[in-house]
Order: sequence, then C-alpha cells, then structure tokens
Amino acid sequence: MPALTSIGRIKADIEVDNVKGENISIYVVPDDVQSIDLIFGRTWLDLPHIAYTKIGKRVHFGYREDELFRNFPIDEKVNPLCLKRLDTAQSESESLHVKDTSQQKMMGNLANDLKMVKNELRLLQGDIKNFKEERQSLLLQIQKKNKNVDNLKSINDSLVKTNSYYDKNKSGKVSLRKGDIVAVRRKPNTTGESTKTQPRYRGPMFVTQVRPSDTYIISQLEPRNDRNYTTIVHVSQLKAWRSWNEDDDDFSTNSHNEPEIQRSKRTVRKPLRYGDFMPDK
Repeated sequence: MPALTSIGRIKADIEVDNVKGENISIYVVPDDVQSIDLIFGRTWLDLPHIAYTKIGKRVHFGYREDELFRNFPIDEKVNPLCLKRLDTAQSESESLHVKDTSQQKMMGNLANDLKMVKNELRLLQGDIKNFKEERQSLLLQIQKKNKNVDNLKSINDSLVKTNSYYDKNKSGKVSLRKGDIVAVRRKPNTTGESTKTQPRYRGPMFVTQVRPSDTYIISQLEPRNDRNYTTIVHVSQLKAWRSWNEDDDDFSTNSHNEPEIQRSKRTVRKPLRYGDFMPDK
C-alpha cells in the first residue's frame, strides 16, 4: 500500500462493533488511494481475538469466533494493515496546532480557575469581616451581660449585708418570764381615717404563763369595769413595758415609725415585775 497523505482532519462520532466513540479525531485521505473502506491501527489488529481476511476485493474484520471466520481459512501470515508516517512538516504542524490548542484551553481553564479563586477569596474575606463583626457584637453582649450580672451581684451583696446588719442589730429575741410587765400590739380601729394617730400598743399587761413556741398568756394589770382582759399572744406582738414617766417615742401617738420590741443592742433595762405595781404590805 502506498504512503498516504492526509488532506485534513475532522472530529466525528464513530461506532465500531457496537463500541461508540465521541469526538474522535480522524485524518481525511482521498477515497481512491485506499483499497478498503476503513483503516485500522496496528495495535487493534494485533489483538489475539481479532481476525481479518480478504474475500475478493474486500477485507473483512471481526472476532475469530464469528461464523464468517469459521467458514473461511485465515492466513496467519497476512501482514497487518497499517499506515506509513505522515510527512514530517505536516505532522509537526499538526502537533504544534494540537499543542497550541491544548495550551489555549489550559490557559482558559487557568483563567477561569483564577477568577473562581478570586471570587471565593472575596467571599471568604466578606465572611471573615462578617465573622469579626458578629464576634465583636457577641463580645459586647457578653460584656453587657457580665456587667448586669456584676450589678445584680453587687445589689444582692448589698441586700445581704443590709439584712445581716438588720438581723444582727434589730432582731434580738425577747425572752420573758412569768410576772414580766409587757405591752401588746393592738389592731387599729377602722374608722376610715388615718391610723397613724392611733396608739399601737395597749397595756400594761403582765405575763401569767409561759407557753411553747414563744407564746405567752398575758392578763390586764388593772381590770377595767371589773373585767379582766386575758389572751394568748406570740412574742412578736409583745414589747417590754417602760415606765410612763419616761420619754418613750414608741408610744407617742404622732410617731410614724412602728414601735419595735426591745432589741439586744439597746440598753437593757431590768423588766418590771408584777410586784412593782403592788403596794407594800
């Protein structure tokens, strides 16, 4: 077979033995320079399961197990069909063309990749900026929350300190004995007017019996209208009696502060006894 010179190159989809190939590069040669319809490469013809034979003016290719090759003898010494090398100048030109096309495609891909990377970097920078802003906002919220917590803690500590001071200085427990003179808190009269001018305690009363749970039975020291007032009260409703001659703001009718039970921090007076009000015999 004489040397073939390609008149050009095309790309087409080819199907051979149910095997399809897409966008295959094909060299085009004049139709009258070849004796067969197709030209196959040497590598494919050298496969052991491929056979070919010439019947008349036609060369048949196929698998050795096909019926065609079982009915006709196959000459194992038939030279494989091949093409000679194209002209060097044309081959180099085609190679340069292919190389140039590949480089252009590669450069285009690199440009697209670079553009995509730039966009991703821009988005990433925006995400970092947003992250910094969100982080700063979160830190401010945390600082504000911590400040509120500190303020609440300070207020709570102040309340605890105040309550502790009050409990220590104002909450002394009164301990009474039988015969002690006391005053008992009275309920205000509901007259529709202000109760600030009404006396808050009544007395003098004296303890007649000490009961459990800080309760006492008290009786009126001087019965009125031949009636003796007796009741059971809790210690929180009692106040140690003071002499009427003393200036006691707790019994003033104009006092705006509620009288308090005698506390442990105040000057301790010896409680008046029932016998102090009885004439000497």
